[in-house]
Amino acid sequence: MKLPRFVFLLTVFAAGFIVCAVKGCRLAGLDREKIIARGERIARTWRNIPAKRGRILDRNGKVLVWSELYFDLHYKDGKAGKLSDEEKNTLSRLLGKIDFDAKTSQPLRRHLKPEHLVALEPVLLKGAPLKIVSRHERLHCDSETVHRLAGKVELRHGIQNGLSGWELEHELVLRGIPGTFSILLDRFGNYMPKSFKLVSPPSDGRDVQLLSTLEELERQELKK
Repeated sequence: MKLPRFVFLLTVFAAGFIVCAVKGCRLAGLDREKIIARGERIARTWRNIPAKRGRILDRNGKVLVWSELYFDLHYKDGKAGKLSDEEKNTLSRLLGKIDFDAKTSQPLRRHLKPEHLVALEPVLLKGAPLKIVSRHERLHCDSETVHRLAGKVELRHGIQNGLSGWELEHELVLRGIPGTFSILLDRFGNYMPKSFKLVSPPSDGRDVQLLSTLEELERQELKK
């Protein structure tokens, strides 16, 4: 190899090494925090924490209408039907009967128990295309009168909104304000452990106490 050509190649290699070294120093030093912050902004996502709707009580303090928190197992968005046979077998062993043909908007399994949540954690961390969705379900005491008068609620953007009856009449008092949390997701959309950050806690709705007792309400219904 002629000397001029050798010097040229050596110069090119040296220039490349210097460029890499400068970039390495920037990544490890001056720009490190900026790069980490930019990557976290891209990977971090924000979610709502449902607020509990207030209760409805009669004049004596008997609870007529209330909300219970439940957890359901869903496919991740756009991942319906993409479980492997091994994942299906694992879920059947842990949870029993599951609707694997459920659509993305429908639960594979409703009303998960606390022990189910613990058992599912390793499956979710391994990247199974699943998610656990929390929801508040509105319940009534054992009274046909309460069922008729309480009215209905509808879930909009994670908030239970009154549509009729007492639920609509006392909407501003009963309705809560959802909280917010953020988490980091990897490039596959999976939750990254220890990345949970509480942004704002939920503010539960307040209770409403009616002017009549349950017995008085039922007698009034009979007279109609």
